[in-house]
Amino acid sequence: MPGALPCVSHRTALAERGVDRNRIRRALRTGRWLEPVPGVVVLHSGSLSRRERHLVALTWAGPAGRLSHTSALWLHRARVDEPRAAPRVAGVRGSYEEPEDAGLVEVSVPHGRHLKSAGFVVVHQSRRPLGDLTIAGLPVTGAARAAVDVAVSARRRQDVEHVVSDVLQKDLTDLSELAGETRALGRRATPWLRQTLTDALRGMRSVGEADLRRVVVAAGLPEPEWNATISTALGDFHLDAYWREQRVGAEADGTQFHLSAQDWQADLRRQNAVQGTGVRLMRFPVPRLRTDGLNCGRELCTALGL
Repeated sequence: MPGALPCVSHRTALAERGVDRNRIRRALRTGRWLEPVPGVVVLHSGSLSRRERHLVALTWAGPAGRLSHTSALWLHRARVDEPRAAPRVAGVRGSYEEPEDAGLVEVSVPHGRHLKSAGFVVVHQSRRPLGDLTIAGLPVTGAARAAVDVAVSARRRQDVEHVVSDVLQKDLTDLSELAGETRALGRRATPWLRQTLTDALRGMRSVGEADLRRVVVAAGLPEPEWNATISTALGDFHLDAYWREQRVGAEADGTQFHLSAQDWQADLRRQNAVQGTGVRLMRFPVPRLRTDGLNCGRELCTALGL
């Protein structure tokens, strides 16, 4: 039997490598090998690594398949978790269930293959080109494509804003690529996705800024500069929103702030530096922007002298 066998392989490929079919059946029956989805064999027992789960999914999908959606975003190093519950969205067929020790793996295949989901593998069919990108030797859809695919299946607007903000902040893609993927979706592009991209075009690059803008719009305030640069004695800083004529700034403070004493002290120095330029800085926790937006808007109106 020439060469070492790959840790994940299809039954047919093992037979072509000279592995006796009876040996395969015995190894699976005794639990020495695993068959997480029909026909795809893992040549050991026990739990699978993340890479092995990805390989199982790609073997199931075939040569034209690509890791996509949340699985692609994870490989792009975006901030995303593999789904812990089966997402029922258009283009997904078959029966699949969440494994005990990990999340689902999502793959996309060209439309027309009619490949069903199985085991922990969720199969999406797509009429759009899947591309030829590879990361760590694994075929994967691009970051913009993956972000848009996740966004259109999201059940909350905040999830759409999170995924778009994350890929932009990490420079995994740019607005032109996101806009192109959104146009390719046609009618499948949701209002949440379109509005999130519109907000990003204004310069807004975080979920908190989107919450802040909803307060600004609801209060009838003039449109500020978003992600505006302020020069201070300590250097340049960016404000989420800035009304330059009134010299009033506003910040949406998310849960990512003040994770340590050092972060908190640095944030206070930044705030003092900004206020030292004569800018009045208003700060709002994101949860308050969502639950008490009316009063937040009133406070901004007062600060702006409206």
